[in-house]
Amino acid sequence: MLEVDRVSKSFGQVRAVSELSFQSREGAVFGLLGPNGAGKTTTIRMILDILTPDAGQVRWNGKRVDSDLRHSFGYLPEERGLYPKMKIPEQMLFFARLHGMTTTDARARIAELFESFGLSDKLKSTPIELSKGNQQKVQFIVAILHRPPLLVLDEPFSGFDPINVEVVKDAVRDLTARGTTVLLSSHRMEQVEELCHDICIIDRSHSVLSGDLSTIKRTWPDRFIRMTSLADMSFLDAFSGVSPRLSADGICDVKLPPDVDPAAVLRAAVAQGPIDHFEVVEPSLNDIYLHYVKPEDSRG
Repeated sequence: MLEVDRVSKSFGQVRAVSELSFQSREGAVFGLLGPNGAGKTTTIRMILDILTPDAGQVRWNGKRVDSDLRHSFGYLPEERGLYPKMKIPEQMLFFARLHGMTTTDARARIAELFESFGLSDKLKSTPIELSKGNQQKVQFIVAILHRPPLLVLDEPFSGFDPINVEVVKDAVRDLTARGTTVLLSSHRMEQVEELCHDICIIDRSHSVLSGDLSTIKRTWPDRFIRMTSLADMSFLDAFSGVSPRLSADGICDVKLPPDVDPAAVLRAAVAQGPIDHFEVVEPSLNDIYLHYVKPEDSRG
């Protein structure tokens, strides 16, 4: 288990992280979310023992994270870092040795991973000879090469086309099934929502929401309706605080405050016109995120 316990970090007069706490479960994906400048990167660097907290502690299985523990972790940074003209096997062996792998084990692991990612024919290449997507896959392989107990992924889907996004998501699911804990930081809400069991949203250095994502959705006070988009949606004006959002596929998403009965909205909609689709749905992670994180120019 990864425990971030009331950690704080400042740079001069700037408070980057303020008394941040969360726990991630073994063999599960934890989502660390927030806008640019919120403190995510600083938090990740403290987890990886790159930065030392001013206060608080980061622990792995009850032990404070130090350089020895950190070397067992895997890390895919947002800024990718392969040597462009160095042969891929040489790079892989270099990184494997940094994590304490033997050459024999590393060679077998490299062959296994390159086959599973469809890169077996690229083993003699240099990164500069690969497409951007394949470079990204190689970087991902570097992060998981040594079978890390904790894998930290910072914007892992950046630069991937939809097919390779699915390849990486499948790889993450396979890792967690084998017991790896994954910390995922991303702005791609739909992918975080699909993969993560628990989340922490930070804004302006503070945690604004943390916990089990399914419980957060289930207990969310506002309700959401997905219904047929009618030519005239003015019947919603009779309900105070209702916010419709039209989509291009003939469906309208409607946010209801707690005191508005969905059945009353359905009756009003049926009176207005034919309704082919009407369902009460949970809020999306994007809805939850936007509730807590406001645009920069609207913050107090």
